[in-house]
Amino acid sequence: MKQWVKREEQTNRALQATVGMYGDLQGIAGKTLQEIEGLEMRALEAPVAERPGKL
Repeated sequence: MKQWVKREEQTNRALQATVGMYGDLQGIAGKTLQEIEGLEMRALEAPVAERPGKL
């Protein structure tokens, strides 16, 4: 179980880094950067219970 908690933390950090990089690229490229559906604010703000794969 401890290993899963560590993996989840790693996944969350990777997602945060990806979102940050995407935001930085949006600032540089502006509207020319294609939107990524999974990085929309609504998708990121969903409560944990509503996320796929969570009970």
